[in-house]
Amino acid sequence: MNNNITVKEAISKCDMLYWSTQKDRKNTLRNANVFLKFYGKNNLMNDVSTETIREFKYHLRINHKYSNDTINRKCAALSKLITYAKGCRGFIFNWGTPIVEYEKSNGRRKLIVTSEVENKLLSATKKLGYKEKVDLWVFLIEVGCRLSEALKLSWNDVSENFEYVHFSKTKNDEDRVVPIFGKVSNILKSRKERNLAKPFPFSISSVEWTWGKVRKYIGMSGEKEFVIHALRHTSITRMLRNKIGIEVAQLVVGHKDIRMTQSYNHPTKEELRSSMMAVKTIE
Repeated sequence: MNNNITVKEAISKCDMLYWSTQKDRKNTLRNANVFLKFYGKNNLMNDVSTETIREFKYHLRINHKYSNDTINRKCAALSKLITYAKGCRGFIFNWGTPIVEYEKSNGRRKLIVTSEVENKLLSATKKLGYKEKVDLWVFLIEVGCRLSEALKLSWNDVSENFEYVHFSKTKNDEDRVVPIFGKVSNILKSRKERNLAKPFPFSISSVEWTWGKVRKYIGMSGEKEFVIHALRHTSITRMLRNKIGIEVAQLVVGHKDIRMTQSYNHPTKEELRSSMMAVKTIE
């Protein structure tokens, strides 16, 4: 690997190493190719700079009239190209490692699973004969990790005393250690005692198939946002509502940009009222 890699070559490598196995591969490639068309297929990756990215975003906003969320999806693919190039032996960006600055979300609220829906989900999963997946749903809600991270876990990633789990090779290419308690610790301990090959020995396709069956059973098929990833959204929101600091929540869930974590901070009417009452008390 040297500094002569073009953007087109970087996209090809990322597709082979990362995107080829992803469910949304086509969309990711499409987003990456938008940058390729803007920047030029023969131009080199090492000339990409923070200013290049700002010009790219300006181009998307002015010439394509894209929303902030759409621009962020294009930038997420570009960020992966930068991460790939940065990790190659001997590769150096001419203007320093480019920084991808994400735009503020358009404000579409992420679906949060209520306690009532959570109980229906767990109960229906068990009733339909998918008891093994109940542990997975609970783990995702309590820990806040991505589905892919949970399925990659090995027993070596779980501490001997069942107090921590270690996530490696994550979406952001950064390892993190997350403390676990109570029901999550008990779930992992129970599963290890059964001599399972790994904590959650399921394929993504089998998990998604089960989710589809359960989702239909509890009457949530028409809710587009009721996807497995909603369990992660729910976990993060609950962390913030339980007064866990945003910086701590960011570390727990592995967000690279704290603004992503902040987007989950939606105070309830009761919380807003309490805050306003506290201000009046001070006065």
